[in-house]
Amino acid sequence: MLTDGSSAWLGAAVSEFGATCKGKLAGPGDREAKIRSPLEVLLGAAGKSMGVPAVFHDEVHDTERQVRPDYGVSVKGAITGYVEVKAPAKSIDPTALTGHDKRQWERQRDLPNLLYTNGTDWRLYRDGALYGEPVHFAGDLATAGAALSAPPEFETLITDFLKWHPAPITSVGALVRAVAPLTRLLRGEVIDQLGAEHRAVKAGAETYDQPFTGLAQDWRALLFPQADDATFADGYAQAVTFALLLARTEGIDLQGVALHEVGTRLGHEHSLMGKALQLLTDDVARDFKVTLDLLVRVVAAVDWPKVRKGKRDTYLHLYEDFLEAYDNDLRKLSGSYYTPREVVEHMVRLVEEVLVTRLDTPAGFRDPDVLTVDPAMGTGTYLHTILDRVAEQVTVDCSRFYGHGFRRRVRECSYSLVHILQVSSILAWSGA
Repeated sequence: MLTDGSSAWLGAAVSEFGATCKGKLAGPGDREAKIRSPLEVLLGAAGKSMGVPAVFHDEVHDTERQVRPDYGVSVKGAITGYVEVKAPAKSIDPTALTGHDKRQWERQRDLPNLLYTNGTDWRLYRDGALYGEPVHFAGDLATAGAALSAPPEFETLITDFLKWHPAPITSVGALVRAVAPLTRLLRGEVIDQLGAEHRAVKAGAETYDQPFTGLAQDWRALLFPQADDATFADGYAQAVTFALLLARTEGIDLQGVALHEVGTRLGHEHSLMGKALQLLTDDVARDFKVTLDLLVRVVAAVDWPKVRKGKRDTYLHLYEDFLEAYDNDLRKLSGSYYTPREVVEHMVRLVEEVLVTRLDTPAGFRDPDVLTVDPAMGTGTYLHTILDRVAEQVTVDCSRFYGHGFRRRVRECSYSLVHILQVSSILAWSGA
């Protein structure tokens, strides 16, 4: 049940919305555009009544980027979600969409909090799934005027939308489910950005003034001569996501910090991923800032200690699982498959046995003349297992001199080293 106060704001706000829309729709022009301003007022009134001051960021910058939602919404500077507006009486059911509307939905469904409306029908989606029940206003938007009314469920829907926040991420599965869709969305935004820059060059702008075009050319010159714009956008989007994840593991605060500053803080130790973020200055990233801000907010919710707690091979699962959720065809193409640790451990023991019994190296992998090279390293499972085995052997040899704490210190050192190797490997797979 709604309280009397809630009923009062709801009735007044919807009545004003209906009256304004009736007046605007009486004249000629684009029907969808006519209801955008009244919608801002309606949602703003809802936020005010709930103590949630919402700010609407108009995401329609040019007609070429028609797959982008109409609004990004922030509350107290934090991105909350998106609003997609359709013309009055137009269907907002994804199963009934065709053509451009269907392509738009296929891009937008990756968003974690998306409000779809045509002014009288309202649907809230979370990660592509309908959240709660659809809400319908009573009355036609073009004729009802001040008599337009909304059911009490409308307040619940708007409350759920405006008060969304990312849940703490405490497992690899939750991490993948949270960041893979947003990385896909960022990939689409980079493709859009490249298209906008190409059009600018055709219109007479200088190529060197187009940041993503220049970076894509550098990637082709240094790494992948045959990479097209889609391949570059894919690699770049993944690089940004994993750079943000790396920043979290390094204890770098992401909230309220410009992305190029985060890149600088990654420093020389992680220069490649740092540079991926350093490119994203405020002026360069303004056309898809809301998407980036949403990705930052989700990554900031990652609780790395809990993600890693009690699991030796957290990082070994991460990238294959990420690729499967992000782009399973790409996973198959790149050959990114996780080899079970039990199989790897057995193979490592067999190789060590050959080193000791056949190749006259009694120290096995510890021998300074033994070099371990993984030319196709994906998640670093083999190197991790070798380091782990060496750590165990060193522990046995030295613990009587250094005490039981030595075992813990050696294992922590091996895990830190392999984490660096795995992050580098992830970028190699992504084309960075």
